[in-house]
Amino acid sequence: MSAANNLCVMWIFLLALLIVWPIAEIYVMIQVSGAIGFFWMLTLIFASTVAGILVLRHRGRVHWQRFRGAVGERRPPTREAFDGAMITTGALLLIIPGFISSAIGLLLLFPPTRFLVRIAAYALFAGRFTVVTSSAGWGAGRYEKYRSGRREYDLEGDAVDVTGHPEPGDDSPRLPPAGPGGEE
Repeated sequence: MSAANNLCVMWIFLLALLIVWPIAEIYVMIQVSGAIGFFWMLTLIFASTVAGILVLRHRGRVHWQRFRGAVGERRPPTREAFDGAMITTGALLLIIPGFISSAIGLLLLFPPTRFLVRIAAYALFAGRFTVVTSSAGWGAGRYEKYRSGRREYDLEGDAVDVTGHPEPGDDSPRLPPAGPGGEE
């Protein structure tokens, strides 16, 4: 299949998803409303939204700290990044009104299902990416010298006095007069 055909299929799939998903969500809401009542259906949707906001707030902070800890330990934070992305996606799906999106969001919040999603994502995408690494151009000594703030400067230049009043016939550059309240 050519790239143009792949792009066309992707757009058709995305368009179908954007049309079918809301219709399915509304259908499930009508069925739940018929089973438990309209008020309780709205209460469940509201509770799902509040739960998603709380999860996003709390777990997002925890996973960000885990991500920074992995970076601080100088190891690749792949698992932390993937778990953080799955938890964020799950929380956002809880925030979106609807029972199908909330069910998928709940599945993404549980560690066993996140593990299964991680395995599936690895199986689907592992061969499609190439990891490129390079070594740093600075040795440890130069980096420490940079971090310590000690810098060696060797500058040459000319200084021009611009604070005095111009002499007659002097065309050297001068600063403009100071504004209100300033000194001249």
